[in-house]
Amino acid sequence: MGIKNYIFIFLVVSFGSIESRAQIILNEIMADPSPSAGLPDREYLELFNTGTSEIHLKGWMLGLGSKMKVFPDVTVAPGEYLLVTATGGAKDLLPYGRVTEISGFLISNSGQVITLSDPLLKWSDAIEYQPSLHKKGFGEGGFSLEKIDPARLCGQRENWATTLSAIGGTPGKENSVHASNPDHLPPRILATSLADHSRLDIQLNESFLLPVSLLGQFSNLSSGLVVDSVHGDAEACLLQLYFHPSTVKNGVSYSVTLHDIKDECGNLMTSQTIRFGYYLPVKSDLLISEVLFNPYPEGADFVEIFNNSGHPVDLSGLSLATRDGSNKLIQFSQISSLQQYLETGEYLAVSKSLEGIGRFYSTKCNACLLQMEKFPGMSDLNGCVVLLDSNGEIIDEMAYTDGMHDPLITETEGVSLERISYSASSSQQKNWHSASRSAGFATPGYKNSVCELADSSGRTVFIDPVVFSPNGDGFRDQLNIYLFTEVPGCLLNITILNCAGRVVRKLANNFTSGSSDQIIWDGLDADFQKVQPGIYILDISIFEQTGKRKSERLACVLTDSP
Repeated sequence: MGIKNYIFIFLVVSFGSIESRAQIILNEIMADPSPSAGLPDREYLELFNTGTSEIHLKGWMLGLGSKMKVFPDVTVAPGEYLLVTATGGAKDLLPYGRVTEISGFLISNSGQVITLSDPLLKWSDAIEYQPSLHKKGFGEGGFSLEKIDPARLCGQRENWATTLSAIGGTPGKENSVHASNPDHLPPRILATSLADHSRLDIQLNESFLLPVSLLGQFSNLSSGLVVDSVHGDAEACLLQLYFHPSTVKNGVSYSVTLHDIKDECGNLMTSQTIRFGYYLPVKSDLLISEVLFNPYPEGADFVEIFNNSGHPVDLSGLSLATRDGSNKLIQFSQISSLQQYLETGEYLAVSKSLEGIGRFYSTKCNACLLQMEKFPGMSDLNGCVVLLDSNGEIIDEMAYTDGMHDPLITETEGVSLERISYSASSSQQKNWHSASRSAGFATPGYKNSVCELADSSGRTVFIDPVVFSPNGDGFRDQLNIYLFTEVPGCLLNITILNCAGRVVRKLANNFTSGSSDQIIWDGLDADFQKVQPGIYILDISIFEQTGKRKSERLACVLTDSP
């Protein structure tokens, strides 16, 4: 075990035993004073006496990484601050308070463990300083780290913050970030993943006390699993459970219960049951569901995937590719470098720019969008999208051309191609259609506007609720018009008439609809003014590409009543 690891493990165990009588604490760290924001170009540590009696520091030890420095004969009164700096630094820091110099004093800009202990080597305070403790953009010099709550002696990483002082620090006086900051919250699990099909990684949100036996923190292990070993890394907030590889089976769901984990402040985490497993997808388990290959100038290409497998699938084992003129696979791009799962029956749209998608399309599920580090280039006219597994085997493939779009759409820029049926092959051009206008010409991360949907009532159009009241009370505020045309690419016209037959509003004028669609009337007229309560007629016409026309007239009631 290296020095750094040894020190940190000792640090964690010792934090659990630090008592409130520890009066001298580390209160401020200026590790990198350059470029200066106003303070002298000097590294310093600030100590603070939180107790009620004077402390003599002669013989006390300051640990700076692997180096131990001995304090000179200096005292710190109750409520007093003491600045510690290198030889020659006192003349610059004396205007800010009492200063003591220590030969060879040096804080590493890249991070190190800093400890404060009495002559018997009993620790009074400690922190593993890292530039990452700073607020983003402030770790490159000129600003100090300040302790938030001097009374808190555990969970130290969450008790430091970048100074709020405009000159870069508060040497010799109360910290600018001073506040009550007790830790009463237990650790929680941030993420779990099964690596190499045999190691369960459990990422916690904070460091924890290493128990005598980590294996004793796990129980209720699924039948058939054999544990080889358990490892804990308190610094990385990580627990790792190693299984015998042959005992973890493809497509099987497992569980284990984690309990009795305490953070450095002694907060006990409630028992957590963790479910895990892995599934290696085969052909047609994952389907290409939607492709946007000709985006708006400030938009972005995207490919949507649908999980048709019945199992959660790890995205880190998947990649996208295209084909060149000789039909060779090129531009292999891993979908995710992190282990994360696409649940069964869910959609995921992947792109080189989520901002480019969000600028033009409704994003009903932000978690259903993923920005890839590298995304294959896609031609605006024709090309091929290939989805591959971790072994490079093809799971699904879709060849596209601009000519696959609905002929009624004269401008295809910004219009995606959506898959109509998941039971039909992605290689069939008739299984793809332009996204409907009413859906915004694309549905990234959610159900396609042209997908199969049978209306169990057999009706082409129905409305709900028949009586609605657009008064803003959150109840029946809009009229929903549902359409089931069975075929995508129909032209839709909806005209709203009052009881005298006068046109109130043209709600849809040659809209391109999907095989199923939803149109909303908010109770406003053509001038976007609220109409009078009464009976209104919906005159609906649907024109199929074959020339077939369907017409319906439905009545609804608009009221002011709740």
